[in-house]
Amino acid sequence: MTFSIIRFWLKGWIKTLYIDPKIHFSYLGFEWVKPFGEYTYILFFVCGLSSFFVAIGYRYLFSIIIFFLSFTYIELMDKTTYLNHYYFVSILSFLLIFLPANASHSLDNLLKKRKFISIPKWNIDSIKLLPNYKYRFGIINNSVGNLRGAPSHSSELVSQAVLGTKLKILKREGEWYLVQTPDDYISWIDHGGIHVMEESSFSNYFGTSYVYTDTYGFSYTDESRKNIVSDIVMGSELKVTGSRNNFYEVNYPDGRYALVEKNKLLNKKGFDRLKDDKDNLIKNSNKLIGIPYLWGGTSTKGFDCSGFTKTLYSMNGYTIPRDASQQINEGLTVDSSRVWSNLEVGDLLFFGYERDGRTRIDHVAMWVGDNKFIQASRNVRINSVDEESKDYDEYHMKKYILSKRYLGNISDGIKDL
Repeated sequence: MTFSIIRFWLKGWIKTLYIDPKIHFSYLGFEWVKPFGEYTYILFFVCGLSSFFVAIGYRYLFSIIIFFLSFTYIELMDKTTYLNHYYFVSILSFLLIFLPANASHSLDNLLKKRKFISIPKWNIDSIKLLPNYKYRFGIINNSVGNLRGAPSHSSELVSQAVLGTKLKILKREGEWYLVQTPDDYISWIDHGGIHVMEESSFSNYFGTSYVYTDTYGFSYTDESRKNIVSDIVMGSELKVTGSRNNFYEVNYPDGRYALVEKNKLLNKKGFDRLKDDKDNLIKNSNKLIGIPYLWGGTSTKGFDCSGFTKTLYSMNGYTIPRDASQQINEGLTVDSSRVWSNLEVGDLLFFGYERDGRTRIDHVAMWVGDNKFIQASRNVRINSVDEESKDYDEYHMKKYILSKRYLGNISDGIKDL
């Protein structure tokens, strides 16, 4: 900032931008902020000197207050000189008033011979959060966004979110965002998988939204279907902007234009009639047979056990919790004694083990009738509870805990899509 002030002075911009003009365009509520004529040079001198003192850590608190006031006054004198990083400097300098930036390697530290061993954690976190003050929302921009346990591509894949999923941005670290999904799951995603936006754009993005109902497919540049825009997975939410023969015109969060076949999209309002449709659960589960198991997977590119049941219920219009250990807390318990006649299509079976006096849930599957259940284990497959059946799953049946019913028993953790 010191060099910036010197540059302004040497190039004559103080005179041409602030002293010579007869009219200045003020910010609303700050009409009283005006240049001081020739004394405006003094304002810039004070701003430059205080910025230098801040840089070397001399009389830090007094200097940062003076810098904040003088720089912000300069910024508010005329909005025609606006640059977006100006108000960032004002916000940051205001925050620095409350941070011990002179704790080490400063002139204050040298003169007072005072050392700081540590500083409060909020001092650091407040700086980390600052760059995200404007863009706190985002939408998944690829067919699948990979969500990780830490801000690194080598970190564990903990979950996924499909195209069109709305996210709240909690924090940014380099090229990574800490986000919260609609099921309240918190994880990290890299910048390539998300399109960030302001709240107004985020809230009004979809308008009329449609959900992709096929297992896997593509969007195209034109009706010939020769050129692909991207792949699409089941459950993707798309912004429909128009219609062209057998295709809907769609826009991606980053503005890409594409065509998607109409018979593969369902208006989101259409899910209201599917809420209690057991046949729809069966139809979609059968479409997914054979898809490989993937730890952290919640898309048709690969499922873990709870990602599979989550996807099935999403296609009936519900957002259910992410993990099996969370899913067991919802709905109505319908069996805990292996009385399979108590179960209905769509009921969820939970499996686990006892440790330290507590029941640990580590697997979930869905009942499909006829003494059978469907699960993501090795791949999506159908198994039986009947010991005489060739499809009997001895490993999981030894770990059976209980079954829950969601349909007709919607609890607090089950939300509308």
